[in-house]
Amino acid sequence: MNFRIFMQYEPKPTEPMRKYILYFFAFLAITQTSNAQTVKNVQALAQKNSVIITYDLVASNPDQKFEVEIRSSINNYTTALNEVSGDVGPDQTPGIGKTITWAAIKEQGNFSGSVTFEISALLTFSPLTITNPTTGSSAKLGKSLDVKWQGGDRGRNLKMAILQGNNTVTEIPSVGSTGSYNWVVPKTLSKGDNYQIKLFDPTKPKTAAMSAEFQLKKTSILIYVIPAAVLLGVGAAVLLGGGGDGGSDPVDCATNPTHPDCVTGTIGTELATPPPPPGGGN
Repeated sequence: MNFRIFMQYEPKPTEPMRKYILYFFAFLAITQTSNAQTVKNVQALAQKNSVIITYDLVASNPDQKFEVEIRSSINNYTTALNEVSGDVGPDQTPGIGKTITWAAIKEQGNFSGSVTFEISALLTFSPLTITNPTTGSSAKLGKSLDVKWQGGDRGRNLKMAILQGNNTVTEIPSVGSTGSYNWVVPKTLSKGDNYQIKLFDPTKPKTAAMSAEFQLKKTSILIYVIPAAVLLGVGAAVLLGGGGDGGSDPVDCATNPTHPDCVTGTIGTELATPPPPPGGGN
């Protein structure tokens, strides 16, 4: 979050650079970030050899930390002012009525004219918060679960542990610091309830974040059932095909009259008549 204040000052002839006349200040170049921090109520006051600047730093979480800097138009905002003290620099927490003192004479020397200040508050730390999985959600064994979180130190790799109840069932040594990790659920885990994900910085284990409880389920297996009507249709087609040859060419009974498919009932009767006794007797 950046704010600029414009001030103009002139030294008295008898007291060079000891008293400044503040004409006005205005907020400029306001930018909003996703972390919803706000620098507001900025005031500036020339006091002897210094300039006193007060501001409010409002954030979505009181445990967040920021790096606060002041830049000026004297060097076209290229570098931060050095001779500053108070609520400036790294590890600044949200608060009302924060104060920065700039030793203007010490840093800049004798000069007159106008100068514009830019105050920036860069979010550097936010407590870890796991946003996915959510309460009542589920994941399947062998499938992916998109773990998402917010906060943590910038660029600090996190470690992830999976718990069921109070027992750690598996760990992933490094999941990065990008705010998401695609976790493939091992098939070796057991299905059931009361699973949670624990995220933490290995150097700060006491700052761990816990997810909502979720459930692990078995992967579904698709079974294709052939309707009975289809099976009956296949059987009818086989029967209509004729014989046990399973689709072979039809038999030509004129050239092969003794083939089983060509034998008639009459032939069957003749074959069933007993042969005459030996010697031609009755």
